Amino acid sequence: MIEETDFLIIGSGVCGALAAHRLALKGHQVVLLEAGESGPPRSTLVGNYVTASSKTMNSPYRGTDATKWVPSPDGATDPYYDQSDQSFKSTYTRRVGGSTWHWRGNVPRFVPNDFRLFSNYGVGIDWPISYEDLESFYVDAETELGVSGNHEEWDNYMGAYRSKPFPMSEIWECYGDTRVAPFINGLTIDGVKMSMMRTPQARNSQPYDGRPPCAGNSTCDPICPIGAKYDATVHVKKAIDAGALMYERCVATRLVVGASRNIDSVEFVKWPSLEVFTIKAKVVIVAAHAIESPKLLLLSASEHFPDGVANSSGFVGRCLMDHLQGQAAAILPFPVFPFRGPPTTSGIDSFRDGSFRKHHSAFRMSIGNDGWGLVQGPYATLTSFVTDPSRPLFGETLKRELRKRLTSQFRMSYSTETLPDENNRVTLSPNELDEMGVPKPRIEFAPSSYQIEAFRKAQTVIAEVFKALGALEAKFPSDLTAYSSANHIIGTCRMGSNPDQSVVAPDCQSHDHPNLFIIGASVFPTAGTANPTLTAVAVLLRSLPSIERARGVRSN
Repeated sequence: MIEETDFLIIGSGVCGALAAHRLALKGHQVVLLEAGESGPPRSTLVGNYVTASSKTMNSPYRGTDATKWVPSPDGATDPYYDQSDQSFKSTYTRRVGGSTWHWRGNVPRFVPNDFRLFSNYGVGIDWPISYEDLESFYVDAETELGVSGNHEEWDNYMGAYRSKPFPMSEIWECYGDTRVAPFINGLTIDGVKMSMMRTPQARNSQPYDGRPPCAGNSTCDPICPIGAKYDATVHVKKAIDAGALMYERCVATRLVVGASRNIDSVEFVKWPSLEVFTIKAKVVIVAAHAIESPKLLLLSASEHFPDGVANSSGFVGRCLMDHLQGQAAAILPFPVFPFRGPPTTSGIDSFRDGSFRKHHSAFRMSIGNDGWGLVQGPYATLTSFVTDPSRPLFGETLKRELRKRLTSQFRMSYSTETLPDENNRVTLSPNELDEMGVPKPRIEFAPSSYQIEAFRKAQTVIAEVFKALGALEAKFPSDLTAYSSANHIIGTCRMGSNPDQSVVAPDCQSHDHPNLFIIGASVFPTAGTANPTLTAVAVLLRSLPSIERARGVRSN
């Protein structure tokens, strides 16, 4: 391994990989440091998922050495999380390519009012940057990831103007969307006029960037069998081809602060040998996700920085957020034939902004193309028919009833924004260590009444939609406060102009250490109303000139 580099990037998810590619193209010496590993190949991973008895987000990646050395949390009960009440449920993947190995690929932009929540509605805080500051970088991000979408439909939606079309036309609507759209479009609920919109997706609708178009395999989360959905190994490969070095199975354990408050070097452990190495860098970029990034900063505490690196404000690890979800299911009086295409191709964005944000979270709704999804999978429906004590079904009757029910199952979900709360946080576990002796992340998290009220409103809206569709049956959560996770892990290294209230500046540069940058959704001041990946990439692309300039300052 080399002993010194221009740029050391910790984490090879989408932001780390894309930063490595852009910097390597400029001729800089770049090292990508990744805790996970790149193997086994996609074909093996798909086989793992197909044969797994429990099909979770991380089931394709189980059974490897990485499972032991760098476990990927797989839900609230996962032993990697140290949390007493299991209220934080998001998962992520520690692997070359990061959590894009199990994302759905939906990439709508934030809308302008997502950036000024406090100014407009008196809740949360404002971002130090605006939609206008990011718009051209959104265009760049959509080109890099390969986004399919409908420009005319999204241009100026809720004020989010688009200066250029999407790189590809939208992913085709699934059959179910075409059946329910006439009932939903134009429906008015609480003064809000509803409309279904094709969801922008980092999924090819045509050959793009050497990858094939979507073939409708319906396993988009966790894994696309053919690579039509973007994952960050695309940019890992591009970075390596441009000259970057990739060090996998390397867990960063400490940032060492040197003169002038700069990060002098990074210590890391190589598994399974558990050898300890050090690399010096002119610029250090932490791109290790919104849980692993603050964990590393807190691990780096020293005599002169007893609260951890980049933590003079005390905000490292604080304001952990997610888009908490719920879902409802119905049996429609007509078939929608789910499971042909991606799990979702359309959504209802009508409640992503409005004066109601003074009182409850905004929310986005997705139209499911996966039957009843987590409410009841096809095998569970089959089991319920053959084990019904009053009328068990068999033979031709069973096949007929299954065909009728499974083809008419319909699901809608809602994702709600979480307000930043300093008590929702990531710290170091005082008692629990991983296999390498590193403290596990301790999680403290609870939804607020502001968010729970949004659950109530979303369920009311869905009930009205089901009524308009003439639903024969409907299933809603029995507990209003129950929720699942969107796996959108946000916050913990807040961006801001005030060093006393944030961790990084608007260009993602640490307030405390001139050559340290933190990138990814961890820098978001608020959660916004859309999947975070595209906005995280846009923020990174906006910050790259500052990142590159920091190398020159450090080398003098």
